[in-house]
Amino acid sequence: MLGIDVPDCAWKFTMFKDTLGSSMVWHGDDYLFPDIEDLFWKTKARSKEKLPLIKLAEFGIDRTDKGSFRHTDNIRQVTGVEVDYDGGRISPEEARDALEGADLAGFVYTTPSHTADAPRWRILCPMDGRTNAKGRAKLVARLNGLFDGALAAESFTASQSFYFGHVGSPDAAAYLVPGRYIDVATDLDVGAIGRRGDAEGGTGEADASKVDMPLDLIADALFTIPNTRDNPDAEERDWWLNIVAAIHHQTDGSEEGRAIAEEWSAQHHSHKRRNLLAAWRSFGRYRHDPITARLILAEARKHGWRDDAELHRLFEELDADPAYGDEDEGGRVRKSRLTFLSPGDCASRTARRYVVKGLIAEGDVAAVVGAPGVGKSLLAPRLGYAVAQGEPIFGLRTRQGGVLYVAAEDESGMRSRVTALYRDHGAADDFTLVGGVSSLFPDSPDLRDLKRAVKERRPSLVVIDTLAIAFPGLEENSAEGMGRVVAAARSLTKWGAAVILVHHDTKDGSNGLPRGHSLLNGALDMSLHLTRDDDLVVAKPTKNRNGSSDVRFGFGIGTRVLGVDEDGDEITTAICEERGEMPPERREDRLPPAAKAALSILSDLAEGRSGVPEDEWREACCASDSVSASDDPETRKRAFRRAKAELVRKAKVEMRGEKFAPTGSISPGDFEGDDDDDFI
Repeated sequence: MLGIDVPDCAWKFTMFKDTLGSSMVWHGDDYLFPDIEDLFWKTKARSKEKLPLIKLAEFGIDRTDKGSFRHTDNIRQVTGVEVDYDGGRISPEEARDALEGADLAGFVYTTPSHTADAPRWRILCPMDGRTNAKGRAKLVARLNGLFDGALAAESFTASQSFYFGHVGSPDAAAYLVPGRYIDVATDLDVGAIGRRGDAEGGTGEADASKVDMPLDLIADALFTIPNTRDNPDAEERDWWLNIVAAIHHQTDGSEEGRAIAEEWSAQHHSHKRRNLLAAWRSFGRYRHDPITARLILAEARKHGWRDDAELHRLFEELDADPAYGDEDEGGRVRKSRLTFLSPGDCASRTARRYVVKGLIAEGDVAAVVGAPGVGKSLLAPRLGYAVAQGEPIFGLRTRQGGVLYVAAEDESGMRSRVTALYRDHGAADDFTLVGGVSSLFPDSPDLRDLKRAVKERRPSLVVIDTLAIAFPGLEENSAEGMGRVVAAARSLTKWGAAVILVHHDTKDGSNGLPRGHSLLNGALDMSLHLTRDDDLVVAKPTKNRNGSSDVRFGFGIGTRVLGVDEDGDEITTAICEERGEMPPERREDRLPPAAKAALSILSDLAEGRSGVPEDEWREACCASDSVSASDDPETRKRAFRRAKAELVRKAKVEMRGEKFAPTGSISPGDFEGDDDDDFI
């Protein structure tokens, strides 16, 4: 791994006590890489406004007219980047996985307004070197490319700082990801997406260009953005300032632009005209990385606005294209693929036929997901074999139909497994093993041949085992790359077949999501996650549009002897064996060994006491080889800090004043009266 040596990397950042930016503290090397997670959980307040703001940069001593240090011209050096996501669709776990997939070092943490249903999070990424405000935009564009341009536009604002810490929400989460420094990850420039969506990072004059659109259309977009209590963003002053700054930039600070900004701003309950006028006069003072009207268009699209002018241009292009006319050049009428259904039509249409009832239906794209060696390529052929025979499987009905099983990864091994299925379960004439596949990317010869076979045979199910081998060289963490996989899979469903992709899960496997860009999980109709529970493999959907995600079944991995080789040794293969009884679902929160050891030591120290001072707990942990076996005292201290942070994050320990104790030994009322402002 390039870049970070986790124990030695230090975060360099400035903390502002509030949004005014009139008070700041610079931390040059106070916090090592693992310490930032500990700091996050220790930084707690009763409300978001009480939290400090963090900026991976060092500021000078020049203040604005309002007395703020936090402005672009006062940045001495940028030491990293911080970005914000408020789109409500990408989970913090997916953000963590994106960093891991790109081998990027960073810290992902949820914002105070985050919920499981509407995810909002931020990422901090440290640098190995230093840069200026303009160079920072290029690094932000690298991160923005990992999320297909979904990061908030204010992430590109050089002086933008973000709240840091939590307000005690049960949905709060934080993830520390080791990897490369953001400034050495030059390979990410290929997919970088700037503030305005350009592929070159959106820096310099390109970002400064105005939107080529009439002002009345931009105003139309603006007034679809709620500036009321119904929109959580509207409670953020920086959000409001960015919108108004975009209007100012687009209109060159004209009176017409000011009038539009004032009319939109007046919707908010706290609006004061003098604040708008003061902000309007201040814009244009700093020329670095201006905020453009593209921010307005992006925000408007979140609330359903569409660019009518763009639609008109599209229709004009379609009308001019003979392929979309009534007849093509040969005089043949082109049949539309669109359908138009009234409510009565919808009510009279029959439901899609199932392939495996409650799990997979015709036309679905599904996935069997799990860690290497967990049994994905044993379960998938067993499901296919049951469909080919029309026999129930794991207590679920199947509808008999043809199956094409594409053995892209291990054709020889799959032949042996199918042989074992044949001997155990009898003939299945509608099960066909497909070999010889080297690539299923769109426009590849193999995909064309497979589509031809699907069209001719009309199977109920197509299985692609595995995704990684069937799509060689795939950039799994890019939206474009995973979009090509989805396009290929969807093309096979044209004649009614369901498609199952056999794929790996993420590195830690805790969320059950398929590895790679979130576009894949979003496109799936069903995702079946496999985990091992002792000698049992447990299958449970993490997503299921055809039934409940509470479906859960298990199988064992058996061995079958197929014959003997030339030396007389047995030839064996593995097979999926159904299990009737299932153990109760485990929901315990597993701890790393060091955290377990630290908790055990704390429990012993706290016996008969109200709590244990941190220095006493630290000393005991550093003296024990169970938390760290290193001979280096500093390494042992860092191991203790990481273990403590993990225990705090998972609510395994509580604080009483300046003392720690295992959770449950102290009542929640003991926390009343904490000082919210004690964050550094």
